[in-house]
Amino acid sequence: MAEQQATPEFSKWAMGYSGCDGGDLGSPQSPSIWVCGIEWGGGDIDGQWLKEQLISDASEPGYGYDTPEINLSYTFNRQTTKLLCAINGIAVESYEDFARKEKPFVKSQKGYFKMNLYPLSFKNTGDDLWKSWLHELTGFSNKKEYMEWCKKNRFIFLSDIKRKHKPRLIICFGRTYKDDFKSAFCEKDTEERKEKILDRELIWYRSDSTIVAVCPFPTGPHGLNSNILLQEFGKRISSLLESKSVS
Repeated sequence: MAEQQATPEFSKWAMGYSGCDGGDLGSPQSPSIWVCGIEWGGGDIDGQWLKEQLISDASEPGYGYDTPEINLSYTFNRQTTKLLCAINGIAVESYEDFARKEKPFVKSQKGYFKMNLYPLSFKNTGDDLWKSWLHELTGFSNKKEYMEWCKKNRFIFLSDIKRKHKPRLIICFGRTYKDDFKSAFCEKDTEERKEKILDRELIWYRSDSTIVAVCPFPTGPHGLNSNILLQEFGKRISSLLESKSVS
């Protein structure tokens, strides 16, 4: 069966920084920490959002949020900021002070970048949300076709920017997508490590100078839904960054 073809407009957009909230990509000399989700939440009711996106310039990374307050207005970002606190050796309860001081994902600030594996926006990751207008705008008949195209094409772009900017850490949220995160950010033969932290599982890889840490989603009944979980996950990820060899 032939691979489903993307529309030219979607292909150009999806092979760029679409799906990214932005911030600082960093450099080999000044490596950043990246946070990668699965896809934007919220959803697109009638395709108007996507039509606007497809004519936008995705060739440059997003600038980030205007203020720390806007960043913290999202539950996902608050939990993520708590995890960043813990990685930096700070109590997660101090996340608001940390956000105002370090300004992760905020315009013109350094050290943090926020992105997604997949560029489209959906209310959840279910396949049943694919609509007929998505076929018209993307070229794909269903979400599976869309995701397979991204794995074969968009992930090449993600791998390229990872090699170029060499982030010190990529925090990935969504353990059921661990193979996708590995495909995007690691070499095929990169060893997978798993360990229990309290009653949750951390999956991690060491790819060149980058630690790729796949964590449970930061919200939900099975996610990193408590301060103690976020503190302990951050503490372990910090120790991985400090170690010079796989342990």
